[in-house]
Amino acid sequence: MRFPHARPAGIAACALALAAGSASAETLTYTTPGTVPVTLPTGVARVHIVAVGGRGGGGMGGFGAVVSGDVGVLASGLPETSPMVLIRVAGNGGIGSGGFNGGGDAGVTGFPTLAAGGGGASTFASCIQLVGSACGLYLNEALAAGGGGAGAPALFATGGHGGSAGVAGSAGTSTASLTAAGGGGAGTSDAAGGVGSISSDPNCGDGSDGDSGAQRAGGAGGVSPDVSGHGDAGGGGSGVQGGGGGGGGGLCTDGSGTSGAGGGGGSSNVPAGGSLATDTSGVPYVQISYELEHPSATIAVPVDAEIYEQGTAVAASFTCAPPAAFRQDSIVSCTGTAASGARIATSTLGAHAFTVTATDAYGLTAQQTVTYQVADRTAPRISKLRIVPSAIDATKPHAHATVRFTLSERAQIRVAVRPATGRKGHAARARTLVLSGRAGANRFQLGARFGGRTLRPGRYRLTLVATDRSGNRSRAVGRSFSIAG
Repeated sequence: MRFPHARPAGIAACALALAAGSASAETLTYTTPGTVPVTLPTGVARVHIVAVGGRGGGGMGGFGAVVSGDVGVLASGLPETSPMVLIRVAGNGGIGSGGFNGGGDAGVTGFPTLAAGGGGASTFASCIQLVGSACGLYLNEALAAGGGGAGAPALFATGGHGGSAGVAGSAGTSTASLTAAGGGGAGTSDAAGGVGSISSDPNCGDGSDGDSGAQRAGGAGGVSPDVSGHGDAGGGGSGVQGGGGGGGGGLCTDGSGTSGAGGGGGSSNVPAGGSLATDTSGVPYVQISYELEHPSATIAVPVDAEIYEQGTAVAASFTCAPPAAFRQDSIVSCTGTAASGARIATSTLGAHAFTVTATDAYGLTAQQTVTYQVADRTAPRISKLRIVPSAIDATKPHAHATVRFTLSERAQIRVAVRPATGRKGHAARARTLVLSGRAGANRFQLGARFGGRTLRPGRYRLTLVATDRSGNRSRAVGRSFSIAG
C-alpha cells in the first residue's frame, strides 16, 4: 500500500536592503522561488505590485493568477523610515510535488507517479509590527494563486486538466466498471478534494479522494491503486484558499483503469482598486515599483507669470507640506527667495524668479519656482512749462526764448511746433525734434529757426510729450509763443 508523502519545506529566507540614496523611481523584479525580506528606502509610502502565481505541473497544468495593484507600506504606529516588506515568489508544480509556497502534492512518497503538483502562490506582505528593529508580523496585501496540477493518464486514457487559478480541475475518464474521478474544487468555491474513481466490479480497485484545499495550501491529489503511477490525481493550487486535489483513478485486474482528475486552482487576494487576470506564460514572479514621495512646496505669491508695478510692496506667501502618508511635522525647512510675509523684489525692471525649497526630516527635498515680471506702468508727467519770453524778435541776431519744464522721470521729449491757426479746413503741419529729458528741471532754447527751417512771423503752439523707457507716454502739454519780424 502507498501512503501520501510529506510536503517539502520552503527554502531558507534571504534579506535584501535597498540604499536610501537609490534613484527616486525603482522597479524590482523577483523570479526565483523563495522568500525575500526587502527593506525599502525612506520616502517610499506606496508600491505598485504585479504578482504571478505558479503554474500547476504537467502538460495540462492550470495557470496561476496575475494580481496587480497599489499597496501602502507605512503601517500606523511604525516609523516612516525604511519600511519592510516580505515577498514570496511561487514555484511551479512538478511531477509529484507542489510548487513553493503551498502547491498541493501528487502521488505517494517512494512510488513513481505521473501526476503533477499544484502551483504555489506569489505574495506581497508589509510589516505591521516590530520586534526590536526587526519585523515581527507581516500583513499579506496581495496574493496571486497557483493553478492546479494535471492528473496522470491511465492506459489509453488522458488525465484531467488542472484548473487555472480560481477554476476547478477537470474530471478523469470513466469506464463501464469505474466512475470518473472528480476534479479538485476551486479555492473560490468549496475547495473540496475530488472524489476518487469508484468501482462497480470486484475485480477493480477504487481511487482515493483528493484532499481539500486549506488556507495558503492546495490539497494533495488522490492516488490510484496502480503502483506505476498511472491514474494518480493532480494537486491543488495554493491560494488564500487552496484548490482541492483531484480524485484518484481506479484500476482493474485486467490492467484497465481510469485517469486521475486535475487539481483545482486557488483563490487570490487583490488589493483595493487592483486587477485580477489569468497568466499565460507559466513564469511566476513578483515585481514592485515605487517612487520616493517628496514633500511639496506651494507658492501663492508671487503668482506665476504675473506683472507687478515697479516699486510696489508685495508680500511673499508660500507653504510646504509632507506627502499625505507622512507625519505633518516632518517638514524641517521651508525657505524661499524671500521669507513668507516679506517683500518680494520689485525695484528692478524685468523678469524675476522666486523659488521655495521644502526639506523633510529624512533629507528629501522639493522645489517650486515661479517667474514674474516687474514693469513700469506709470506715465511720466510734464509740469511747469514756461516759454520766456513768449515773443521772439526774428530781426535780432541770435534771438531766442528759453523753454523750461519739470519732468517726473527720465524720458525722451518730443517737441512739436505748429502754427496756431492753419488754413481753413486744413490742420497746421507741425515741425518736430526729440530731446532727452531728465527727472527734475529741464530747459532748452527756442529760436526762430526750428527743425531745420525758419519760422515765419506769426503765432505758434509748442507741445511737449514725454515717453519713458518702458514706453509709457505722458499727456501733451503746450504753450503759445510768437515770432515777430
